[in-house]
Amino acid sequence: MHRFYIPTPDIRKNILEVTDPRIVFQCSKVLRMRPGSPFSVFGNDEKEVSVELIEIDRKHLLANVVEELKRDPESKIEVHLYQAMPKKPALLELVIQKATEIGVSHIYPLVTRRTERQHVGRFDRLSMIAIEATEQSGRLRVPTLHHPVNFDEAVGLGNAYVAYEYEGKTSLMSFVPEIRKAKIARLFIGPEGGFDQKEIDEAIAKGAKPFSMGPRILRTETAAISAASLVLLS
Repeated sequence: MHRFYIPTPDIRKNILEVTDPRIVFQCSKVLRMRPGSPFSVFGNDEKEVSVELIEIDRKHLLANVVEELKRDPESKIEVHLYQAMPKKPALLELVIQKATEIGVSHIYPLVTRRTERQHVGRFDRLSMIAIEATEQSGRLRVPTLHHPVNFDEAVGLGNAYVAYEYEGKTSLMSFVPEIRKAKIARLFIGPEGGFDQKEIDEAIAKGAKPFSMGPRILRTETAAISAASLVLLS
């Protein structure tokens, strides 16, 4: 069953009205729904209802609310992913999509000393990628997408874990028990050139913990997806 995110669904007397052009177009032109077609909607209250289409035209649709769906797909661990902005915008889009599917709660584009690109471009496009990944993955909470932050400032906020290719001893998995206990983790992933040693030293001085992703050096987008998976899916 197809799912759609509507921040505040307009439901009156058990009838849902939708005027969002994206959803109306998707239902009418892409999915070619007809009266009686089922789908579901969820909003910022993290509640989801199944509905059946009553009528649809180019500007709006009406649907009958069938029932509230009882599901709890969200992780008990809150992961804040700090992804250094890759050179190619498409790689940041990939990280946002996959991090959303995995269950990340907050995504921060990160500026480091070796970051070559410091602007995210079309923020509305990135937000839509997160929304569509939430709809597809069955989540009830769209992750919060933040504007770029500076590594030196963000790494001192606590519960910080920094991916570092020269940390040969401590794996991220060794920190999972304490992350589960704290129920929060801030994961920092460096750019293509990695964090420089001074950044790592300053991060450690602020209480951050460097970790290894194994004997191989991963691409920045691979490291982000892998780290989030280890914490949320293990």
